[in-house]
Amino acid sequence: MIIFDRYRARIFRAAYRSTADIGQAEEVVAIVFLEAWRLRKRVRIVDGSLLPWLLAVTTRVTYNLTRAQRRYSRMIAQLPPPLEQEDHSPHVEERLDGRDRREALRNAIESLSPGDRAVVELCLVEELSMAAAASVLNLPIGTVKSRLNRARRQLRTKLEGPDMSMHPRTSNADEWRLT
Repeated sequence: MIIFDRYRARIFRAAYRSTADIGQAEEVVAIVFLEAWRLRKRVRIVDGSLLPWLLAVTTRVTYNLTRAQRRYSRMIAQLPPPLEQEDHSPHVEERLDGRDRREALRNAIESLSPGDRAVVELCLVEELSMAAAASVLNLPIGTVKSRLNRARRQLRTKLEGPDMSMHPRTSNADEWRLT
């Protein structure tokens, strides 16, 4: 820690002169002191100072980093340009929003009484006529109409709350066939 505190600023200045980039200079400083620790048994002290050895390591580290950066830049330049891609975020947002609305609708339907739920599932989800639903459920058509009307009111109330809109942003308005 003493060595780092004593020589850090000098090593940083030397690295910054070579790289002209603060981030890269900080990276060089970190690598130089890591090398000093790693090679601590082979460090050369010149005239009672570690600075000359650290500056020599700084020069080598800086050269290696800039060489690697040049290689990387050449490799990237050889790649074909990226294809123009459509921004898919609106589609993702619509799908996520639709999933939330479907989940809210599913929960609202499940909260209905079993008789009302059966009418909703047959008439609204499966799109059977009221007469067909009445026949399947063995109910008078008037009962199916009243249950469907009551279920629509309940669903509308549950789905028009402050966090749920009856009008989806997508063009699939049939998803909410509650009106």
